[in-house]
Amino acid sequence: MKKTLLFWLLFLTLPTWAIKITHGPYLCDLDSTSATIMWVTDKPGMSWVEIAPEDGRHFYGKERAKYFQVLHGRKMVKDSVHQVRVEGLAPDTRYRYRIFTQELTGWTWSDYTTFGQVAASSVYKQEPYSFKTYPTERHEVSFLIVNDIHERSSFLKKLLKDIDFGKIDFVMLNGDMSNMIEDPQHIFKAYIDTCVCLFATSVPMMMARGNHETRGKYADYLYRYFPTASGTYYQLKHIAGIDFLILDSGEDKPDSDIEYGGLGAYDDYRRQEARWLRSLRTSGQVGRHPLIVFCHIPPTTGTWHGPYHLQETLLPEVNEMNPTVMFSGHTHSHKLVKPDNLIRFPNLINSNSAYMLCRTKGNRLEVECAEPDGKNMKHFSFPLR
Repeated sequence: MKKTLLFWLLFLTLPTWAIKITHGPYLCDLDSTSATIMWVTDKPGMSWVEIAPEDGRHFYGKERAKYFQVLHGRKMVKDSVHQVRVEGLAPDTRYRYRIFTQELTGWTWSDYTTFGQVAASSVYKQEPYSFKTYPTERHEVSFLIVNDIHERSSFLKKLLKDIDFGKIDFVMLNGDMSNMIEDPQHIFKAYIDTCVCLFATSVPMMMARGNHETRGKYADYLYRYFPTASGTYYQLKHIAGIDFLILDSGEDKPDSDIEYGGLGAYDDYRRQEARWLRSLRTSGQVGRHPLIVFCHIPPTTGTWHGPYHLQETLLPEVNEMNPTVMFSGHTHSHKLVKPDNLIRFPNLINSNSAYMLCRTKGNRLEVECAEPDGKNMKHFSFPLR
């Protein structure tokens, strides 16, 4: 009782002008030995994460480690978007963490800086957050897919309210979570704040960029909120014996379309991505493990330019990789496209009103597709290959 009273007294006596955490934290780019932890403050400052194994020992013991936001060997202090990469972790281990940002109050000359108040998750939350690294050996993997939410944050909360995120390894945002991106607050209001509220402090998010995420005057900055080890939106992730290939399908209309205002260069971008896919295949980085693919625009449906150009560029390379399934969205309707001469693997397209809950079991991938309250449930099963 005394500790609780002291906590609230400290909280209520903080100066109203003190630096504050405004969004997050949330996890992204998690693997077996590392994780990226993101958050935002209302003022710039020096940021760090304190982390310790969740093994029953006190969080503030000698086992606690401190990781700073560092770029090219220098601690970052001039940003309010904080990205801390934690490395050297043990596989298949649960960790506790807390976040801290100390406000930058002055920078006189050279690197002589002064700092003020500290914003910390421990001020707002008495218990640390936690996450678990992935095992290195083959293990069952569970993941959730949502797409085409288009800023319906209240619907997203309703859609996922019955999901047991304690049993989920990651959540894939498979494109068009926004209508466009106009400013920093836009992206959080659209869906990130809701994801933080539901799961993202302990279950990582991954992003397969949709065509609507390419639009708006702040769209060029989306990557800083979803950084990847590859440095690109498209990436290959290995999780517990499964390879996950995340593609960036670009825009759905020709680069010359009036809607893009002369800014589109997605044909060359997809050709570049196709060369990267070819390098994965020829270097043997894929082919040793079952492969699951995410691509917002399905290359198999539609009459616009995007799907046809995907058929010319990315699809031939993915066909050679023999994936288990490709998960897509974009069309706002559900469809299973079966393998044929064009696509040599199934393409399961999710609607804009359902989630897909996926689990590997033995040598199969089991998928449940459902709308809010479990309505219109569909089941699919694919052999892992």
